[in-house]
Order: sequence, then C-alpha cells, then structure tokens
Amino acid sequence: MTALRRLLASEPALASGGAQAVVAMVVALGLHLTAGQAGALEAAAAAAGALAVALSVTPVPPAAFTGALSAAGTLLAAFGLPHPSAGLVSTLSGLMAALMATTLRGHVSPAKAAPAPHP
Repeated sequence: MTALRRLLASEPALASGGAQAVVAMVVALGLHLTAGQAGALEAAAAAAGALAVALSVTPVPPAAFTGALSAAGTLLAAFGLPHPSAGLVSTLSGLMAALMATTLRGHVSPAKAAPAPHP
C-alpha cells in the first residue's frame, strides 16, 4: 500500500487522470445512463480531480486550467453534440482526461516531496 501512496504523492496529475479515465470506462461499459447523465457525472469527476490536483501541486493555475478544460469538454460533448450516446461522451471524456493528465504532468510538480520508501 505504501507504494501506491508514494505514486499518488509523486504523480498527482497522472493519478487524477487515471481515475477520471476509470470513471469514464465504468460509465461507458457498466452503467446505463443518458448522455446528459454521463456527461454530468464525468464532468463532476473531472472537476473534483482538478481540485485535488490543484491542492497538491505547484504551480496551481495549470492544474486548474486543464481540469476546467476537461470538465468543459465533457459537458460540451454531452450537451453540445447532436444526439450523442453515453458511450461517445465517456470515450471523449476518457481521451480528454488522458491528454490533459499527460500534458499537465510536465508543467507541475508535487507540492510536497513523496515519502521515502521504507526498507
């Protein structure tokens, strides 16, 4: 379990993006939701992930911007496209989460150093 904690502490952007992608996959494959419901759920996950990342990295503005962009993109896919399916919204949300996480990773660093592993 300590290895997982070290990973989350040292890579908050990737951890958040991975969690958002998992939510998108669960919604796409396991839940029977409308596109609007899927978009709202995934946008909330993106916003919560952005807040968690912004609180754990420096500088904060890139984390806040990419999180807002991911949430807005998900909402645009859910409510801006003509007749989207929940699967399409989830797919686009997962792709945006992965793209934003990998982009953000290079522009921020953890606010606290990751704990050293115990021998």
